[in-house]
Amino acid sequence: MSGIRSSNTKPEILTRKALHRLGYRFRLDSRVGKIKPDVVLRRHRVAVFIHGCYWHQHTGCKLAYSDRRYSDKWKKKFLDNKQRDQRVLSQLKEEGWRVAVVWECTTRRNSEFQGAIKGLDEFIQTGVSWYFETCYRES
Repeated sequence: MSGIRSSNTKPEILTRKALHRLGYRFRLDSRVGKIKPDVVLRRHRVAVFIHGCYWHQHTGCKLAYSDRRYSDKWKKKFLDNKQRDQRVLSQLKEEGWRVAVVWECTTRRNSEFQGAIKGLDEFIQTGVSWYFETCYRES
């Protein structure tokens, strides 16, 4: 598990390149208070998280498998990740930020990813709601 990267993963790079092609500019390693989203669009007050389906246990996704043999330590780790995600979302909402979550499974199929990026672009431009999630469930 030590070989797993926490930043500059393939889904992150794909998402950042797509946002850059759409004309959005951002700095890497930006923070919103103590929270460190993967992409921060300060001009639009949007924080974008690119979640790995396995580590964040994407509900209903084939990539978020769990083995019955997992120790209690790993079960607790996955539960803690989900709880932290919920806590971070609520903190950002309270501070007036809008949040987008791009799931790893969405980035795996080009047609799904292009649709997700279009939806993300609309979310950033319109400012209608505070939360946007891209999701493609692999079966």
